[in-house]
Amino acid sequence: MSARTVSVAMVLAAGRGERMRPLSDVLPKPALPLPDGPVVSSALRLAAAAGACRVTVNLWHLAEPMERALRRLELPGVTIATSREEALMGTAGGLALAGARGLLGRDGPVLVINGDCLLSLELEALLERCATGDDLVTLALMPHPDPGRWSRVVLGEAGTVTAMLPPGEPAPGEAPFLYPGVMVVSREALDALPVQLLATPEALWEPARAAGRLGGVVVRGRWREVGTPAGYLEAALDRLGGHSAVDPAAAVDPRATLRSSYLGEGARVAADAVIDESVVACGATVGRGAWVTRSVLLGPVEIGEGEIVVDQFRAAPLP
Repeated sequence: MSARTVSVAMVLAAGRGERMRPLSDVLPKPALPLPDGPVVSSALRLAAAAGACRVTVNLWHLAEPMERALRRLELPGVTIATSREEALMGTAGGLALAGARGLLGRDGPVLVINGDCLLSLELEALLERCATGDDLVTLALMPHPDPGRWSRVVLGEAGTVTAMLPPGEPAPGEAPFLYPGVMVVSREALDALPVQLLATPEALWEPARAAGRLGGVVVRGRWREVGTPAGYLEAALDRLGGHSAVDPAAAVDPRATLRSSYLGEGARVAADAVIDESVVACGATVGRGAWVTRSVLLGPVEIGEGEIVVDQFRAAPLP
């Protein structure tokens, strides 16, 4: 990426993903399959591009399926470790626990990335500020696409964050920024965290802001939230770009019709079925002559012969 790099990163993947239900009852949100790898692979690739050779992923909700998804990923030159939490620790608490376990090295900053969104960001300026400045925490920021939907960050002089505000109409003269889920945490801030349930705003951001050491850097690139089943389907369709993709471990009858759809591992589609702008994965079965449109089928879901499924999100627990 640039001469400025980080060697250690943490990807956050422990949350329950309530808004993603029923899909998150089968897989944790970061493990949801996409044509180019699970959702979490976006964060892992970003960490690798920033120079990280060691990446720790924290786990809690459906930890075993998350571990399976990670084992299937290959990032040359990057070692992926996991930090399983017995109880959900919160973002900052999970970071503290991984640090106490020796999974985040002993010196230098840590790049922290949310594992449940899709990211393609240029982090050179962020890493440069971290290497040359005195921030406790430095946030990657983007021009805000929708202040009424997501929280707003306000930058003051010299790139210091002055306010973190809830969604709403910006005040006159306010230039709101979006936090896309990427930050660099200094070793000083990490070492000060107790190993307990901790939320990031109270444990990391507010103390840094109060000390005048919460930085923000506007970065270029793309960010996409994958928060709901509908959002996940749209992300998959965006990745497909109008084409279809079939995992090698899927079984599709050559007489079936695929239109801008992804058939993931374990999917089975019978003859004369039509899969249109949909995701079918993790053992889902579509019977002969069935029609599936703008839907997600995850887990051992069975669509009967001739059944029509439109705008539905069906999930069944994995065996």
